[in-house]
Amino acid sequence: MKTSRREFLAATGVAALAGNAVGSVIQSDFQIGYHAITWGDKLEQAIDEISELGFRGIQIRAADYRKYANRASEFKDLMAAKKLTVVSISSGGVTVNSAAAKQETEERVAMAKWLKDIGGLYLQATDSARVTTGVNDPDDYRKLGKRLTEIGKRTFGEYGIKLGYHNHMDTLGQRQDEVDRIMDATDPKHVWALVDIAHLQAAGGDPVKFMRNYINRLVYPHFKDVIIYPSGPATMAGKQPPPKYSFVELGQGKVNLPGVLQILRDYRWTGWVIIELDNAPAGHTPKESATISKKYLEERLKLKI
Repeated sequence: MKTSRREFLAATGVAALAGNAVGSVIQSDFQIGYHAITWGDKLEQAIDEISELGFRGIQIRAADYRKYANRASEFKDLMAAKKLTVVSISSGGVTVNSAAAKQETEERVAMAKWLKDIGGLYLQATDSARVTTGVNDPDDYRKLGKRLTEIGKRTFGEYGIKLGYHNHMDTLGQRQDEVDRIMDATDPKHVWALVDIAHLQAAGGDPVKFMRNYINRLVYPHFKDVIIYPSGPATMAGKQPPPKYSFVELGQGKVNLPGVLQILRDYRWTGWVIIELDNAPAGHTPKESATISKKYLEERLKLKI
């Protein structure tokens, strides 16, 4: 049976981890940050409240970056004052449009330079390559993998900023098999996996298996939870309607968070984990939602913020 490059990398990565574990100190807890996306355009409020809750890292949106793109020193000082590390920027969706290649690459290279200047760490990329009608050409997966590699080669080679591909609903990398095809088309030296367990759950996948499969290419994961509602009946053509779902605070949905955490601990993960919630559910402020997730982390998962 032919072994794919992804399977080979996973197998060799496990061996390397096993070898390194001998005589090493096992770190069960890791660094935990929070995504500012829940606060929308209220970035400064997000920074204040994420810091007040004790999180030591923050992920910001591309719009937040643009607000401070020409004020890197000011933003670096703000992060120092709030004792926060910028773990990542959500850079938006990459396409397979050849005419957009230069712009998409240069925008992210500029973000990588800014991240380096402020002491930030990683860059997140989703994709905007899924067709709205019909199905994608099989070659689109290869094209997207090549585009991601071109970007990651620049961001990492020039500024030491790793590029993480983020699986997401309604993108070319929605289901695990689709993520596999994209990641198999990338250069593992320049593109890493930014695993989102709730998006994978919403797509009908197994978050624990997903984390295990990509642990050796993991740049960092999004801890996230989701409620999935029963889908309606199939259409006359036999097509199942798309799933309906809502992202919620940790512990309020169906994601097997303890199982995902166990994978990180089994493989002695010592990097960052980012808690993400796109919008606070009705009746909750962003800070209240973050507090609910923090309580779940500390009381149920026994993690120290």
